[in-house]
Amino acid sequence: MEKYLEFAKGLALESGDIMLKYFKKGMEQSFKEDLSIVTNADKEINRLVIEWISEMYPTHSILGEEESDEKKSDLVWLCDPIDGTHVYAKGIPVSVFSLALVKKGVPIVGVVYDPFSKSLFSAVKGGGAYKNKEKISVSKLGLTSETTINIDWRPEAEYDVDTAIHKLSVDTKAYVLHLGSVIYASCLVANGKYEATVFPGTKGKGVDIAAVKVIVEEAGGKVTDLFDNEQIYAKDIKGAIVSNGVVHEGIVEYTKELE
Repeated sequence: MEKYLEFAKGLALESGDIMLKYFKKGMEQSFKEDLSIVTNADKEINRLVIEWISEMYPTHSILGEEESDEKKSDLVWLCDPIDGTHVYAKGIPVSVFSLALVKKGVPIVGVVYDPFSKSLFSAVKGGGAYKNKEKISVSKLGLTSETTINIDWRPEAEYDVDTAIHKLSVDTKAYVLHLGSVIYASCLVANGKYEATVFPGTKGKGVDIAAVKVIVEEAGGKVTDLFDNEQIYAKDIKGAIVSNGVVHEGIVEYTKELE
């Protein structure tokens, strides 16, 4: 596990350098079939991930946001080369690299890197969660006016979490933000800065939640689908609630109506 973690950390730091390189000099961008933005930085990082893993762990499968190398293996690496590509492409420094190792659908290693603040979030199942070398933990706050909840939203999303969480906000006075990166917001949950983030992603979006599943839960939080169920991350998911655990059931009361 530690070898996998150190490998993932090295790959994260290398990918962060690529993010910064293109962020400084500007980047070419295009639109995918779902109309989301992809940059040349996304593509270069995804290619780097495949090259490194194929050389080091040739029997492992790789699922990437932009490119994959699928094999028959219980061990699958899930990568989002740049989460928050939309804001990244606009020159706003709120985006991260994410990589998880999943065994039979369950994340066992997770690494998230924010190159702008040089914050490396990491965890292995059963080993605690860390920001750089400092152990981190979730907050203990319930649903109050001091609570911060992030929402990730897009108009074509299958689940209207925006309306559900805005209603929760009206009822509880919790503060709602749209940060622009569900993975970064999830790491803020792990680090006790936010209480929750709610994500509507489904098709191919296990790459967005796999790493934070292990990081947030090792920090004492809870990660489920939108309906409080566990899910397999090497396939399509039913959104996600990423929380400190205390506010989880309260959020589910609002998202369960979306099923």
